[in-house]
Amino acid sequence: MTAQTELPLTTWHDRIFKEFFRRFLPDFMRLFFAEEAAHLNFDTLRFLDKELIINLPDQTLRITDVVAEVETLAGESETILVHVEIESDPKKRFPQRMFEYYALLRVLRQRPVLPIALILRPGVGGLAWRTYTEELFGRELLTFRYGQVGIRDLPRQDYATPDDPVAGALSMLMTAGEADIPLQKLTVLQNIIASGLTDGDKLFLIGLIATYLPTADLVDSESDVMEQIADIELTIFEKLEQKGIEKGREEGELLGKRLLLERLLTHKFGKLSPAVTQRIGLIGDDATFDSTVQQALTAATIDELTLPQLPADDTNAVSA
Repeated sequence: MTAQTELPLTTWHDRIFKEFFRRFLPDFMRLFFAEEAAHLNFDTLRFLDKELIINLPDQTLRITDVVAEVETLAGESETILVHVEIESDPKKRFPQRMFEYYALLRVLRQRPVLPIALILRPGVGGLAWRTYTEELFGRELLTFRYGQVGIRDLPRQDYATPDDPVAGALSMLMTAGEADIPLQKLTVLQNIIASGLTDGDKLFLIGLIATYLPTADLVDSESDVMEQIADIELTIFEKLEQKGIEKGREEGELLGKRLLLERLLTHKFGKLSPAVTQRIGLIGDDATFDSTVQQALTAATIDELTLPQLPADDTNAVSA
């Protein structure tokens, strides 16, 4: 498996859903893989921040997606791999790549792996366990299975429930009758605001919905519905600010600035290396962000930028 060249759009989607999983992985598991989630103790959930890079002859294998460790309720240690996939045709190469990710994690972590794929492209099927097999001389040598959530192909009415704001937000990416979409979006937004989530989580979910189901793309004959949606989306920050709540907004703004900086640097210098992306992810204040943007305007190479340094013990390359 050779290294894949990521398009900026792919990186954008990946970044959004990496943040989603860090906030809501237990909710995602309980929603789509309830039987497996029932065995896991999410109080022990720990995300692995380091990108795994394995150098082999004539190829480099990378695992850059969400990897989390969590213990079972029986006290055993497990590893969950969640892979976000949006490539143009995941049917041909994707099952094999999921097996390769699984095999690498199983060897490197020396723990069982639960492989799961979230596919944002429609037409791949909904919620299912997919199988990858390998044969030689007419004999089946390997059978590998992974869980798939083809979210665009799931029926929205099965997931948009008032008591589950995370499921409601994800349902906005699912299929539904066009005439019902504006009212459904309004209902989901209202349920999120009325939920017991933290304000940072509410802001993130509302932003997720605005990204994948923009109000500008909706057509509705009832202007009252559209006005209520616009009111929620345009004033949510102000309403939270009036309550003295700034943390969630600041986190969201900082994430947006990091993504903006990635796009700027990619446009000027080309595809960013994993190390540069990681260093951008360490930017934690407006002053550093503004300084980096100013440097980028005049820098001839990306090496001229003063980015935060990775920790000295951040060893992420494994040679075989």
